Amino acid sequence: MLSGSSHRIVRGRAARGFTLVELMIGIALIGILMMLGMPSLSSYLHNAKLRATAEGFYAGLQRARAEAVRANSQMQFVLTTDEPISFNQNTTNIAASAKNWMVRQPLTGGTFQFVEGKTHSEGAAGSSTTTGVQIDTGGISTVTFNGFGMTTLGAAATFAFTDPAGGSCAPTGPMRCLNVVVSVGGQVKMCDPAVTTVGDTRRC
Repeated sequence: MLSGSSHRIVRGRAARGFTLVELMIGIALIGILMMLGMPSLSSYLHNAKLRATAEGFYAGLQRARAEAVRANSQMQFVLTTDEPISFNQNTTNIAASAKNWMVRQPLTGGTFQFVEGKTHSEGAAGSSTTTGVQIDTGGISTVTFNGFGMTTLGAAATFAFTDPAGGSCAPTGPMRCLNVVVSVGGQVKMCDPAVTTVGDTRRC
């Protein structure tokens, strides 16, 4: 009898729910934890978008170089204001401040063949006149690769990716800003300007 009574008491306690006070305390604690985590989550999301944009830009330049070598022909990586991109391969709307990029092959007669392209809405590139991820092109709107994979640039081109909405760049701010650098020889590299350690592969 004692054993059965004890069992019933334990089972009754296990079925007991939360009081209103306990529930309110739990909600308050969850709210505090969420508020503490929001700055970190916001920085993470801004950094993730910045990296995705830079990586897409980097991949486009690599594609242009690879296609130039494969076709043994010139290939252009251009920044354009046109949308949709795939119907505007012959565009003259090319600008260093443009949002979208395109890889195209010059053909005879001044026309071009479309290879690949992305718009800003796809996480391609940013403009100094828009919010979100921005890109400083240093005034360069076109990178042309020849059949040897080399460029026609007079000096290395640096495309700097930032996100002012997410804060300033490291080491003073939370943003891990990135650069995409194209050498005269055609090598394309993505690097972190905040990394200064010699030998670190992320160093610019």
